[in-house]
Amino acid sequence: MPWDEDRARKRIRRFIDSVPEGQIVVEDFGSFLADSRMRKGAFSAAPVVEAALVDIPRNRAITTHAVHVYANLVDFNSVLTDAGRETEASHRRALEFLHAHYGACDALIDEFEMQRVDFHGSRLHAVVLEPEGPRNEGERVRTAVAFASAFREMVDRLAAEHPEFATRVRIGIDSGPAVAIDGGKGNEREPLFVGSPANHAAKLADGDGEGVELSPRAAAAINRRAEPWQTGGSITKAAELQFLDEGITTARLGHRTADHRLEAAFAAVSDEVRSRKGLDHPDAVFRFHHKQPPLKDLAYEDHPPSRAVRMELASVFADVDNFTTYIDEAIRSGRIAEAVANLHVIRAEMAAVLRDDFAGRKVRFVGDCIHGLVAEGDARQTNGMETMRTAVKAAAGLRSSFNLCRDMLPGIESLGLAIGVDFGWTPICRLGLRGENSVRAAASRATCVSEAEQRRCDGDETALGEAAYRASPASIRTVFAHDRKIPNLDVDSADLLLGGVQAPYVAAAPVAEPLRAHIPEAVPLRAHDAG
Repeated sequence: MPWDEDRARKRIRRFIDSVPEGQIVVEDFGSFLADSRMRKGAFSAAPVVEAALVDIPRNRAITTHAVHVYANLVDFNSVLTDAGRETEASHRRALEFLHAHYGACDALIDEFEMQRVDFHGSRLHAVVLEPEGPRNEGERVRTAVAFASAFREMVDRLAAEHPEFATRVRIGIDSGPAVAIDGGKGNEREPLFVGSPANHAAKLADGDGEGVELSPRAAAAINRRAEPWQTGGSITKAAELQFLDEGITTARLGHRTADHRLEAAFAAVSDEVRSRKGLDHPDAVFRFHHKQPPLKDLAYEDHPPSRAVRMELASVFADVDNFTTYIDEAIRSGRIAEAVANLHVIRAEMAAVLRDDFAGRKVRFVGDCIHGLVAEGDARQTNGMETMRTAVKAAAGLRSSFNLCRDMLPGIESLGLAIGVDFGWTPICRLGLRGENSVRAAASRATCVSEAEQRRCDGDETALGEAAYRASPASIRTVFAHDRKIPNLDVDSADLLLGGVQAPYVAAAPVAEPLRAHIPEAVPLRAHDAG
């Protein structure tokens, strides 16, 4: 059903009631870890419990002082295409590429006893949490740099055996206070670290050059001073090799060099890749099929590589603008509980808009962003123009609901919402490790472009990618004619500007346009139930 203000207000009120600020317990990482180990028997004869922030209760917010590592597989976009076009073969190759590198990264994370936060397309986010405490910041940064050096070396070794997995790798590292929460449910856990360090590490990892980049704080923690003209510190290749020789002490494996941990991880990954290529794992062979819209009922656990979905769809990427500054101020002012409660409500409402109002499917939350998919069509194919009508209407619904959240939630007047949309063939499945540690993946040019379009928006703007613009009916193309971007597109303005875009499920005659070949480019709601 289309977005409705009264229904959205009631829904937001239920989300607020389900995560009241007064019930959010703010706890430091040391206390949380001690309690977790006590519950799991780490003080008895049981094995040492890894320092992982997993299964954080939804009414908890854990303050951390950790090192954040973002790795960017720089050449992923070139893997997506064959001669400039996305094809079934190129998508199969791209998913195999991600599958191999996700598995390699997870194996190395286990060896270094770090925590994987998330994989999102070509970006991998992990944190070093131990040894905890401000006095051990330098040791955590050294572990992060050793891990970064090992990961870049692992990628090179994997490419030497399997050239199709070759890529440059750029890694950003920052250290400092952040807040950890988990907004997921069931087999879709979604640990999240909000605050400057994660955001800064991600920005350091963004770019075409390869290497390891440190923030000024991370560089200072290991006595590597940046030159006056630098904003941080770059680790040379020679220095990376030196870090591989450094000994690292972790709770489970004790004292071992980074190179020793790399050797163990690479041996496991190399064996797994060879086994998969030898068809010992038939469920890891990528086979595609079309899913009849809507996407609301898509269950990721039902789509391993052997049952991957591939179809034309719209990718919607919405980012809460200015949120990092907001959460940093909440940490400084002691208003973490309020900020976390607000974030739970905002994320829950955005997921509900996609799912309940426009029959779309959330891929994941990426920090303070949401990535979702929508499609219209039948059992054989996607209807491009109807899909874009729904996608633009969904973007307008997201903004209208976000504006309601700003009215109903305390202290978020400074926040905005930047939205990007693109259209194209996109594969969907689970990748990496088997079971609950696998990764929900929707990776294509459309998903990459929707995120890039969001980045060029201010907090009141919505933008379309070129493929989305071409696939749209004339009414949408007219509105987005200037730079494919407009401000303040909410439900009311969309109805006015677009001449009453049809609701997603109302059949209507399509707008007459020249044909173009596609060029790829009843339980009460609770905030944590928004899937």
